[in-house]
Formats: sequence, structure tokens, C-alpha cells
Amino acid sequence: MKRIPLQALAGLLGLAAAAFAQGSDSCATPTVVSGIGNFAFSNTTATQGSQGQPACAPLFRDVWFTWTAPASDQFELNDCGLAGWDTVFAVYSGAGCPTAPFLSCNDDGCGLQSRLSFQAVAGQSYTFQLGSYSSGGNGTGSFQIAQGGPVGCTPAVGPDVIVGDVSDVLNATAANGLDALALGTTSCNMGSANLNWFASTNQHPVIGGNVYRYKMIDGAPRFEQIGQSWLKHGFAALSGSLCCPCQGGGGSQLGVGCSDPYSSGLNGSQSGLGPRWQVNAATGAFTYPPANPSWSGSTARRIEVQLTDLEASGTGTRYFGECQYVTPDDAAAGNQNNNASWREITVSGGPANFNFALLGATQRTQSAIRVWQQIDAQVELTDVQVPNDGLFIVGSRAYDLGGGQWRYEYAVYNMNSHRSGGTFSIPVPAGANVTNAGFHGVTYRNGDGPGNVNLSSMDWAFTHAGAMATWATQTEAQNASANALRWGTTYNFRLDCDVAPVDGAASLGLWRGGSPAVMAANACVPGPVNGSAALCFGDGTGLPCPCGNNAAAGAGCQNSLGLGGTLTASGVASVANDTLFLSGASMPNSACLYLQGSSLIGGGAGAVFGDGLRCAGGNVVRLGTENNVSGASAYPGVGDLSISVRGACAPGDVRVYQAWYRNSASFCTPDTFNLTNAWQVVWQT
Repeated sequence: MKRIPLQALAGLLGLAAAAFAQGSDSCATPTVVSGIGNFAFSNTTATQGSQGQPACAPLFRDVWFTWTAPASDQFELNDCGLAGWDTVFAVYSGAGCPTAPFLSCNDDGCGLQSRLSFQAVAGQSYTFQLGSYSSGGNGTGSFQIAQGGPVGCTPAVGPDVIVGDVSDVLNATAANGLDALALGTTSCNMGSANLNWFASTNQHPVIGGNVYRYKMIDGAPRFEQIGQSWLKHGFAALSGSLCCPCQGGGGSQLGVGCSDPYSSGLNGSQSGLGPRWQVNAATGAFTYPPANPSWSGSTARRIEVQLTDLEASGTGTRYFGECQYVTPDDAAAGNQNNNASWREITVSGGPANFNFALLGATQRTQSAIRVWQQIDAQVELTDVQVPNDGLFIVGSRAYDLGGGQWRYEYAVYNMNSHRSGGTFSIPVPAGANVTNAGFHGVTYRNGDGPGNVNLSSMDWAFTHAGAMATWATQTEAQNASANALRWGTTYNFRLDCDVAPVDGAASLGLWRGGSPAVMAANACVPGPVNGSAALCFGDGTGLPCPCGNNAAAGAGCQNSLGLGGTLTASGVASVANDTLFLSGASMPNSACLYLQGSSLIGGGAGAVFGDGLRCAGGNVVRLGTENNVSGASAYPGVGDLSISVRGACAPGDVRVYQAWYRNSASFCTPDTFNLTNAWQVVWQT
């Protein structure tokens, strides 16, 4: 006979006692459980006590357990898939009957079962209350104690609302050339503090919806916004656990880890929707009560889409719904850049009335413009964070139309910038032929504007002057209701050109006043600059970088971000018509000095300098210092001298350009700077 050591036997007996624990009907004598794992419980004979009635949900026929934390960590308590009735769980500090409010409470964290998490301290005792949502509910099942919080539930600092699910669709009846829908949402508070949800004030979320279409038009795909809704004002929060275990709350606050569903019927309740123009998405501030102009018809204030913009899904045409929450305390915590999520939509029926349905899963914390790159990996997306304001995302793609023609397609999304966009420009080389310039924006309806008069929906004007192609709306001084690129919208800019693309920079001019006035964004643009060439790479093809810190092809030596700084020249190097533009990217957010040299160092191989390679030598001119924002900057900026003037260039001069930047992190050599690759340019008349 095999002998079992006494210690092992004791352990098995302890495990058996825990595994068959059923729970006490009295909080004064709770059943003891220990460790982590699964434990049996039953409330079939339990009565209803007067102790510990948590606020998160009704709790009937409760049984009680006590447990001592084996470590200081986050622990999860759940009966997901382990019980067959509607349960409610609560956790209290200390052993025995509760003397203080619960630490965590949950109902319906996983279906009708419960899931919660709480922070425990090693050696301290905690009391578990397990019961039923209804007085008639009862059964025998198990619950689990697990160490560590759920995956993806590490909280951000402060309140942090996201769209956890785009949940359902309301289909409105088409009328007057418009169809409409509304999207249901379930929000989740992924932060470390409760999120305010006070009704009838300006301290609650507003909820908006958009629809996008991806379609082949005139030989190239387009990703365009074709609809937007007015805003649902939140009025009360529930305490679900869609994303993470709910830590309590509800009513006037969305608790930590908690979720709250708003059906498409609520988000599409026309009389309860307010206009967008009264919201500052950068701060989350808005006017309450919102303007409420008269409206009529089944489509008003919902996500309205022109019937001519719709066709059945398929044959390459796809649709996507996007929902976004905006609220003051989330913005104050700096957590407003993850408040939008998208989900694919199918469209059927038509042509007089279409049906919308959901497809696939919700893509949390992603604005819909991200799907363009997922469909087409050659799409370039650049985040542009305006200091002390909001986030833009600039998308670009060049499509080869054949016959030497290229379609340049740009989509610029304003997630939450209050300053908004007013101009969009790209460099175009001299001699390039530009045709078929186009613009696409949103349409404001139903009195969405000051005085209940719609904001302008007028197309932006296009100009091709010198070596810049520019789209522009009216300035704020010209028209306070101009068609600026406002928050929650995406505008498209496009043109055809007979010059192939290079990596360069687009310029986004901000509509409202402030500094900076213009933001640069990496983008594919027509190029290259005549008589120019990139060189002095820190990618191992030439002189080795000083610490073996070689970067990707075409970049400078690797910096502390794990990237190599890049320099791109675009525009025209013409003394008489100078539009040469130097764009730096993939650098830390620090000072960046743009340099001009009269000769190459080492014949273009360069020399070790700081953490990188210096190639601009001879008579060196400091063109100017710019501040990197989102890792990028450009010269010349607003108010800077042109390169030919600052560098005293003459026709026929061969000049070398490079960017030096501060890299203060401890990396590579004791020096705290690095350099991009270089460009050699031949100046024309």
C-alpha cells in the first residue's frame, strides 16, 4: 500500500473542506475558505438577513464566507459558468458581519452570473456575501477565487470611459432622400476613479455616432464619412461588468470597471438629442440644457445618410459604424483619446429604404479611420496631437492609376480638437500636372449651429499655387460657422498627379487661434525634389552607428524610442520659387535643429557624432530650431525664412541637409543627441 505523508494528507483534507464548503446562513458565523480555486456554495435553504444589502443590486437568500488573503494583490471572485441562476456577489473588509460598505459588488458580470475584483492585503480577512438577484432564485453551484485582475483591466489613472460595445441598430424609415439609423452602445469605465454621470447637468457623457463607407470610385478606393448623429446626453449609469469586474457605483456615477448599456432606442431618441456645436471635445465641456430647435420626420437628429451614398454591401463596398463618448472628467484626466470604437455594418435593401445590421465584433478604443489601414496595409496613418488641445489622425495613400498618373487620397479625422482644422496642404514639385482635385466633408442638419442655424457644409476651396496644393475653408474671422474640420468628423482631400509618391509631410492649418498655427503630419506626397537624393543612413549599409544602434532602412541611427530619425525633402529647390520643405519624424519630443552643410562628410558615409552619424559638413548654417510634437517637426515653419534665403543659396549650389535632435534619455553614448539621415539637394534657378 502506498503511504501518504501526513502533511500531504492534511493538505488534501483542507482542500476537500474548501471544495465542499456550502456557506453559512449567518454573517456572524461565516464558512471559512482559504487559498485560491473553486469552492461549492448553496443557498437553497438560506434565509434573508438584514446585514449587508449592497447598493449595486438586490441580494436575496444570501450565504456568507470568510477568507484571508494569501498575498497582497488583486483578486477576482466569480461564478462564471459555475452557477445556474442569477447571482449577486459582494465583498467586505474584515471577518463576520459587515461594519462598513462593500469593497466591491457585482451583478451580471458574466451573463446572469457575477464577477468582481478587489485589492487585498496579505494576512487580512475579508467576508464574501453570495446570493440571488430575486427572492425566488436559488441553487447549488461553485464560485472561484483567482489571484490577479482580469486581462486588460489594469486601470488608467482617473476616470476613463470607452465604448465597450456597439451593441444594436435602430433602423429608421427613409424620407426626403435620407435614410437613418442609431447605434446602441455599452460604455465601460476603464479608469481608477468613478466617472461622473449626473443627469440634468453638464457633468455627464454625451454620445455620438458616425457611419463610414469604403468604396472604389473612379479607379481608386475611398474611405469617407457619410453620416453623423446628434448627441445623446447620459442620464443614469448602471453597474454591469462587460469589460471588467464592476467595483460598485451606479446612478450618478459609472463605477470603476463598470459598464452601462444605452440601447439604440435611447441613443436614437430624437427628442432627447442635442447638437454637436455646443461641445468642446478637448475639455469635455458643453452647454446644458442643449439647444432644442424644432424638428420633424423619422430621420432627424439620428445618423442621417443620403440615399445616394448607399448601396448594398458587397463587391468591395463596406460600411462601418463608430460611436464616441465625450465627458469632462475623462478629458481632465487626459484619457479622451480612446473614447471611440467601431464595428462593421452591413447594408441591404434599397434604393428607397435600406436596412442596417451589425457584423463582426466591436473594435474597442479604435476610431473608425483605423480600419482603412487594416483594409489596405499601404495606408499611412499619423497621429497629430495638438498641444493643449486635441487629436487628429491624418491618413494618406497614393494609388497607381497607370499611364504615369497617381491618385493621392487623404483622410483627416478630428477626434477631439476644439481648435479644428481650417487648411490642408501638400507639396507638389514644379512641373507636375495636377488634375481632378476633390473634397468630401459632412453635412450639418436640423439646426446644428449657433442660433439653431446649421453650420456651413460648403466644400473647401482648392488652390494649386507655386509648389503647394491647398484646400481651405473660410477663416473664423470670415465666418464663425464655417465648415471647419470639427471634432468627431473626417474630411477627405484628393487629387491626381503625374509624379510618383515619396514619403513627405502634409500641413494641417488650425482654424481657431492659438499656437502652433500649423501642424505637420507624415504623409505620402508627390516627389521627389528635383536633383535631390537621400543618403547617410544609419541602417548598416554604410558607416556603422556608434553603439551598433542601426535602424531600419533609410533612417538615421536608432534612438531611445527604438526608431531611427528620418528626414524627408519635398517641394522645389528653386531660388526664384523656393518651396523646399524639410520634414523630420520618428524622434523624441524634444528640440530639433535643422542644418545646412556645403559638403558631405566622408563622401556621404558621415562620421560618428553623438549617438548618430553627421554628414552635413563644410560651411554649416543653422537653419532653425523646431520642437518635435508627436515625434515630428518641419522647417520652415510659420514665420520662418525660406531655406534658400536662410541658407543664402544660389543656383547650382549643392547643399546637404540634416536634422540634429536632443535625446536626453540614457542611451548609447554619454552624449544626449542624435541625427537623422541626410538629403543632398541641387539648387535650381
